[in-house]
Amino acid sequence: MKRILAGLIAILLLSSCSMAATYFVRNTLYVDVLTYMPKNLSETSGLAIIDGDVWTHNDTYGQNKLYRLDHDFKGVAQIVKVDKSRNRDWEDLAEDQQFLYVGDIGNNLANREGGVIYKIDRNQLNQQRVVTPTAALKYQYTDFKKGWFNKHNFDSEAITVVGDQIWLFTKNWKNEKTKLYQLNKSKVDQVQHVKPIAEYTSKGLITSVDYDPKTATLAFLGYRRNLYLGYSFIWLVKVKNNKPDWSTGIYKRLGIYSQWEAIHWYGAGKLLITAEKNPLNKAMIGTVDVQKLLDTGE
Repeated sequence: MKRILAGLIAILLLSSCSMAATYFVRNTLYVDVLTYMPKNLSETSGLAIIDGDVWTHNDTYGQNKLYRLDHDFKGVAQIVKVDKSRNRDWEDLAEDQQFLYVGDIGNNLANREGGVIYKIDRNQLNQQRVVTPTAALKYQYTDFKKGWFNKHNFDSEAITVVGDQIWLFTKNWKNEKTKLYQLNKSKVDQVQHVKPIAEYTSKGLITSVDYDPKTATLAFLGYRRNLYLGYSFIWLVKVKNNKPDWSTGIYKRLGIYSQWEAIHWYGAGKLLITAEKNPLNKAMIGTVDVQKLLDTGE
């Protein structure tokens, strides 16, 4: 009888999930879910905004393609194949005024000593079906150690541009912190051997990051593993002296738990986030208003 009751409760919980909820927690940031993602983007993992257009991609072993979304986010306006590349584990996007950077940086199995970031001229994306990267930025961790699946500190799903550098933050499965590595975005002729600049107490697994130079603020997205579903969160951290100043960090849980994978500043005081498809819900896209947090610091 207990098994039957448990099964009925599970069915009721699953059936009660709507587009806007996997489950809710109190005293958290409100996520305004805009719509489901197009079906061919069920593994959405990175975000970039170029000339007002939103771009994304799928992750592990997906096609080596970039997708420009319709302005209502319900469809795909353009698909661009990235020639001379491989989607071993594309995890995040970053951009500056001239280039788009595609981070093939995932490493769940700890079988890669580094990764590669494809550098694409933004002008090539204009109504093209195929683009060729201008360079492939290859890197290796100087402190790399082999580990077990999801029990190591050398996975990464987060890159962003800060000045002349690409900042890469790790997804530390073992200690649920994050390390910062800084890459020279113009150094394309050899493998960059990168060492950790610092390690930060992120209180969970970082899945994406984006930097706003106007406010000198990093926005992180991540989740905390738990016995059951866990929860999702964001960090807002100021950059000072070319490093994150974690003492300024603002940490907030999101009101909707899902497999949130990508984050990008979306105008003043607002964040755009996307979630992969999961057993309880489809892939979706939403916004989070953080202006009050920026104004008050709490």
